[in-house]
Amino acid sequence: MDISTKQTNFEALVFEYKQKEKYMSESLKNTFSNYFGGKLNLKDHISLAEKIADPQNKEVDEFIRNEWAMHLKTEGDPIFKLDHLLDKVHHHIRLNEVKEPNTLNAWLYFQRIAAILIFPILFSFLAYFYFQGKPSATTSFAEIECPMGVRTKFQLPDGSTGHLNSGSRLKYLVSFASERKVELTGEAFFDVVHNAEIPFHVNTKNLDIKVVGTTFNVIANENENTEEIILQTGRVDISSKSGEKLTVMKPNELFSLDVEKRSFVKNKVEASQYTSWKEGKLVFRNENMQQVARRLSRWYNAEVTVDDRLLEDYTFHATFLDEPLDEVLKLLSMTTPLSYKEEKRESNAEGVFKKRKIVLKINQSKINQFK
Repeated sequence: MDISTKQTNFEALVFEYKQKEKYMSESLKNTFSNYFGGKLNLKDHISLAEKIADPQNKEVDEFIRNEWAMHLKTEGDPIFKLDHLLDKVHHHIRLNEVKEPNTLNAWLYFQRIAAILIFPILFSFLAYFYFQGKPSATTSFAEIECPMGVRTKFQLPDGSTGHLNSGSRLKYLVSFASERKVELTGEAFFDVVHNAEIPFHVNTKNLDIKVVGTTFNVIANENENTEEIILQTGRVDISSKSGEKLTVMKPNELFSLDVEKRSFVKNKVEASQYTSWKEGKLVFRNENMQQVARRLSRWYNAEVTVDDRLLEDYTFHATFLDEPLDEVLKLLSMTTPLSYKEEKRESNAEGVFKKRKIVLKINQSKINQFK
């Protein structure tokens, strides 16, 4: 084989390698893009989480470094080394590795991986480790965004912990040295470390929630006209965003704000039925059908409505553990005089389908069975 032939073969190999490298990079970029768009299936979720958790995966490592470098341009420190941060992240992953994978089904395995680390949480870790010891003239924040269908566990800079529900976002100061403050969109459960000198604040779109050390649940979804707080232990002081003091909560109380009417009510409840979602349990304790419909809508990211006032006279008592919506509706129709109908789903111009819409109605033929 002459020199020119060898040169041609070498150039062909280089071209083939570059094309393969370009394809891998585009494939990874598309995977992350689908993840942020909530379009990954279970298999791809697990695959992505495993790639991120593997410190030997050079492709993902390079991708993260490039994204981090772009992020640091806004901080004015492009020379900052990422190695020790990634080491700490992988250390956190190893501490949470599943010890008996053979006894764990695929869904639970995915939930643990997702709870340990997927892309948004990775950058929360990096931001925390990076900014924790770095002097800065500006206030720095980190953000966790929980994808649909996943519940995420988190830990804040002061050691406070919590759970973020499906489709929710939590933004927080990366240093709690002088102020403990988070911003929530969606639903989260908080277990706050006691510190009387530096109160803990949860800000929603309409409320300022102040605690010292307590456990409580907050529901503040963007597409709902109510915001709710359920106190499990301790004390909660609630104010409007303008600073007007509204009320003080005691354990096993539910505060509900009607955003449109600018009014609120406070009721006695069993707090555990509102906080058990973090363990995958959907608990109803003598709740009327309007309450049931609202909680089903949140839980399954669907639109469940009650189309008959007669149903409001019936209450429901049940516990579900990671049951699909169809099974819950089936049981509802067996234990109450209702029937349900799912309306046809329509798509928009981009081909994206709207939420499932379920209409609950009274079943006249079954009323006598439940009198």
